[in-house]
Amino acid sequence: TLFEAERQFTSDASHELRTPTSVILAECDHAKRKDRTAEEYLESIEHIEAQGKRMSALIEELLGITRLQQGTEKYPLRKGDFSEFVSLTAEGFVPQDDRGIRLETDIEDGITCSFNASLISRAIYNLLQNAYKYGSENGFIKLSLKKDGVMAVLNVKDNGIGIAPEDQDKIWQRFWQADPSRGENGSSGLGLAMVKEIAEFHGGSVSVASAPEKGSTFSLLIPLASS
Repeated sequence: TLFEAERQFTSDASHELRTPTSVILAECDHAKRKDRTAEEYLESIEHIEAQGKRMSALIEELLGITRLQQGTEKYPLRKGDFSEFVSLTAEGFVPQDDRGIRLETDIEDGITCSFNASLISRAIYNLLQNAYKYGSENGFIKLSLKKDGVMAVLNVKDNGIGIAPEDQDKIWQRFWQADPSRGENGSSGLGLAMVKEIAEFHGGSVSVASAPEKGSTFSLLIPLASS
């Protein structure tokens, strides 16, 4: 299992790092020309910096997924107020791009779970950022948290482009994107794969209900803490 995880990591990393590496090398070659102005040098440096940040984020996402799968890094679960944590995480969320999309929350009080704060905050961030990325201009995102039996159910709903039925099983795969043209903003395509790993790590699950041009609702289920 460890060998297969390492093989997968190496394959994914080598494949996805080709493009930013090529951009960096091309910018370096471009910047070495003698007729470059100070402004043009600065522009090249900014392009190189952007690709470097993209590579760094990609590597961190891949390492995070691999560590969860292998169990090589400890992520302790602590019993706590899940309602308060989700509320604070949502309040602190800052989207990568603000296109007039408003975030609304409806969080039931008093929900207690055993969870790892670092992982859950990452899952919530990834779901919200995904909703912003594929959301409609001046649209909405609704984050809700409710009890359902023995589970806490966190929903993130948007009124964006939606996902075709034949693609809904693919969104959990590494690097797959519903709209490849949107990937130009530096997204790694690993966000939902990470959410799935985090949900399963907590003994829960994640699912989606969606239709093209009608938006999507992602549901993250986490077990309630035993009393």
